[in-house]
Amino acid sequence: MTAHGLEKIKTIGDGFVTTGNLLQPLDDPVMASVRCALAMVTTAAANPAKWKLRIGIHVGPVVAGIVGQSKFSFDLWGDSVNVAARLSGLGSNAAIHLSEQAWARIEGRCHCAPLGPMEFKGGRRVVVYRYQNADD
Repeated sequence: MTAHGLEKIKTIGDGFVTTGNLLQPLDDPVMASVRCALAMVTTAAANPAKWKLRIGIHVGPVVAGIVGQSKFSFDLWGDSVNVAARLSGLGSNAAIHLSEQAWARIEGRCHCAPLGPMEFKGGRRVVVYRYQNADD
């Protein structure tokens, strides 16, 4: 993650929460996220267990801060975090899903298939794209 300029915020079960352009400037956080996601998917698939990762990428405002009184933890909250989490939960196979807002920042530099609008928990409608290799 750090090789791509991203920062790991926390691990939740078998998932990671990362951010780009929060604590350190990053010129192209969405493309950095896609590159990191591709590296993670490739590495996980090469593992003897052949793990299949599902990744969600979204952009937007977050609230960030330290929580706790005796055991401190840095965390993120907000709709942007929730959308990314919902995107990562789509499907059952390895995939990288992007929101329309994320896709708009890399359009023309990657191949993505539009999956259309999807209703997420809480009634939020999100237009979803699935990353595809050029040969897909």
